[in-house]
Amino acid sequence: MNRGLLFWTILFMLTVAGSSAQQQLKGHTRAKTNGAPIPDVYVMLMSADGRRILSYDYSRDDGAFTLDLPSDGAPEYVVSTSRLGFEALRQSVRRDAGTVELRLQETSVKLREVKVEAAPMRRRGDTLTYFMSNFSRPQDKTLAEVLERMPGIEVRSDGLVKYDGRPINRFYIEDLNLLGNRYSLATKNLSPADIASVQVYENHEPIKMMRGRTDPDEAALNIRLKSGSRAKWLLTGDFGLGGFPMLYDATVTPARFARRNQTLIVAKANNTGRDIAMELRIHSMGATVFNPATLEGIPDQLSPLTMTSAFFVRDRARFNRSAIASVNQLWRLADDVDLRLNLNYGYERESRSRSVETEYRLGNGQTYIVGDYTSQIVRRHQLEGEWTLTANRTRYFLENKLSAEIHWKDARADVAAGGRQMQQQMNLPRTLIKNHLKLSRLIGRVAFGFGNETEFIRMPQWLTVSSQDSIPLFRQLFVRQSIRYEAGSNDSYLTLNFHSGAHTLDLKTGFAWKGQAVRSALQPQPEGVEGPYTNDLRWRLWQLYAVPAYRFVYGACSLTSSAMLEQRQTTYAGHTDRDLQIHPAIRFSYEPSAVFKSSASWKRTIRRGDLDNRLTGYVMKRYNLLTRGTDREERNVSDMLSLDLSVKDLSHFFNLSYMTYFSRHQGNLISAYLIRDFYTFSWLRPFDQRSTYWAHTLSATRLLTRLSLTAGLQITYARNASTLEQQGATIDYTDHSFTLSPSLKWNARRNLNFDYVASLSYTGVSIDRSAVDRYIPFLDHRLYTYWGLTPRLSLTTTLQHYYTQAPDISATNLFFADLGLRFSFPHMTVSLDWTNLLNRRTYVVTGYNAINTYTRTDRLRPSEFLISFRFKR
Repeated sequence: MNRGLLFWTILFMLTVAGSSAQQQLKGHTRAKTNGAPIPDVYVMLMSADGRRILSYDYSRDDGAFTLDLPSDGAPEYVVSTSRLGFEALRQSVRRDAGTVELRLQETSVKLREVKVEAAPMRRRGDTLTYFMSNFSRPQDKTLAEVLERMPGIEVRSDGLVKYDGRPINRFYIEDLNLLGNRYSLATKNLSPADIASVQVYENHEPIKMMRGRTDPDEAALNIRLKSGSRAKWLLTGDFGLGGFPMLYDATVTPARFARRNQTLIVAKANNTGRDIAMELRIHSMGATVFNPATLEGIPDQLSPLTMTSAFFVRDRARFNRSAIASVNQLWRLADDVDLRLNLNYGYERESRSRSVETEYRLGNGQTYIVGDYTSQIVRRHQLEGEWTLTANRTRYFLENKLSAEIHWKDARADVAAGGRQMQQQMNLPRTLIKNHLKLSRLIGRVAFGFGNETEFIRMPQWLTVSSQDSIPLFRQLFVRQSIRYEAGSNDSYLTLNFHSGAHTLDLKTGFAWKGQAVRSALQPQPEGVEGPYTNDLRWRLWQLYAVPAYRFVYGACSLTSSAMLEQRQTTYAGHTDRDLQIHPAIRFSYEPSAVFKSSASWKRTIRRGDLDNRLTGYVMKRYNLLTRGTDREERNVSDMLSLDLSVKDLSHFFNLSYMTYFSRHQGNLISAYLIRDFYTFSWLRPFDQRSTYWAHTLSATRLLTRLSLTAGLQITYARNASTLEQQGATIDYTDHSFTLSPSLKWNARRNLNFDYVASLSYTGVSIDRSAVDRYIPFLDHRLYTYWGLTPRLSLTTTLQHYYTQAPDISATNLFFADLGLRFSFPHMTVSLDWTNLLNRRTYVVTGYNAINTYTRTDRLRPSEFLISFRFKR
């Protein structure tokens, strides 16, 4: 760091430290009769007319609370309180008061013999609280199981949490951000017995100084613990053994959540097929609902054979040995200043066997069939660490994340294809180092900021294929592909935010640099296929950009518009291009109340490809797949239009939402394929390609409190039209899909509950604008039942059925049955789980892959039992 930047940084921090205290109102809630502190009082700071909630807090055990003062400069506000057993209080307070004491009068109502039932949910301002006691069940082991039953909250199979159809933008535990983007470590391991409620902060802006100055559309989740679970060590342990073959499953989760520090440690190991490595997944935070991309980074340059099964049988088709360890620690150094350490390690050894037969339908009506059988073992090691310092105050924001990742993956496979036996070995290491810095300061009505993002990645990877006979296309017994990929980037920028009344102006401007280099060699060279067969490529980007934005708020309406302007210079494959690009976007939202809200948006994006997956020359991705890029830089133009409508009636616990999304894509390159023997060649060639995607989704949930029943329904229609070239013919294809997903979750009695979920879809492909010949049905439904036979003994059953039928292939019916017995002691639960009772040893599925029909056969796990012991303290 040069001296000038160091001087301004120190000056910035000194200025910040001297001016943040006056922007908060602190106080205590006490009983009017004896002055005793009153905890858990909901305290709201409201505008002088009492119509708008500006900030809020809950009083702590000593009655203390802190309210953030807005930057509107108003001289006077109203403080309002709410707590069961005390009269509501409304008291005027001046902005410069600094502190306030609220004296609450106790109140009581004499009732006749009545039955009082607590509401399962409560709304106060933008905070919606779900009380765990109304949604949890005796058999629940994790928070995720309870979240799935809360109306409006969705937990995807990969652990991503959505609210009102959008990924959440923060996950807090007692209002502290312990886990960052890896919140599955909490949802999959925290016990519901320790949690009092789940709060949803709607329209949540994570940066305090920007609240009221931005227009967020995503929500945050906050986990509130029971008073007896705070500031004490919580320990949960599961240990299980079984067969056949030998099975083991172990988990230890110590945790402690206090006001000034939090600790969560997770250690797991199993070979039951359950994917515990997914708990280390990095979830997107606040991404658009239609593109919930994960932050896994640049893909490997080589890839093991595709072994992924459908999620509903994924764990039943995995033969694994897995272990993860995660250490997460947060220290609160001062008010709103946190230091966080996250260390994660994961290991997995996964074996699968699979046979795939793909029928390629060509434009001239001919067909080409490629098949293979693969037995594969993949080993993965990943070690990741992150230090994060955050100061999140009402006048300034500071965050610095320094992280490093070391991944190692190797894959070995025995392959039978075309009457030949081959062996494949692949090594895929990677190293990633990155640092992200953000500084912001609020001076009057203007927020100034500075940021820098720096990353470096290195991936030296290689692939070898060997055979007893000569390998087709190479005429050799041994083929080796080596690739070394390196990339670095730096983005430095300044931000400005001006807010006055209904108007907000934003500006982000900066300079970015990015470089990538790929070197590869393929030995020996293929015969009869046009080269080149080596890569020595460099891609460079210099970018000067500015992103102005304007937001106008009028009552319940808000209009936001922005335009990213960038001057780019890229060097790719020896060619240098310079251009000026503009990316406009506009969004309109209407939210007259907490019951109804709607939004519509449009944006245009121009993207140029880099070396991540646009290589020049051949790269042998697998034993049967060779890819070649193009000398021309990729250029894609996308127009995206979306419309969201949602209705939330808390008095009847009803949610209804409708989303539609339309995108139009224009590119200068087209994907092309050539099939030869059991090889598939893919490349990009110049072509003015156009494609469209249109999706409609209607979702509804209803909680029937008298029946203790939550009913849900989701209906989706999607249409995807695009073009590709195959075997020299250009083919237009359109994919149509209809999906119906009902769900019923019913607590019939305290000792009896049912869950039924289903997904029924029809998928068909239209080639060259012809009518769809036939729609392929996919049905997957599951019934889960819990019986509490005695206060200590319970029985669970799971029945699952899958059905599909593709053209000219017999229908696939697959049945699964699981049985569980549980006996509970005061501090221990003993379980016997018997899984895969009715399954077959193989699973066959047929579906469409672009314009091709594929049939995949996976080996499934046999019937197995597991005896486990769960300890909870």
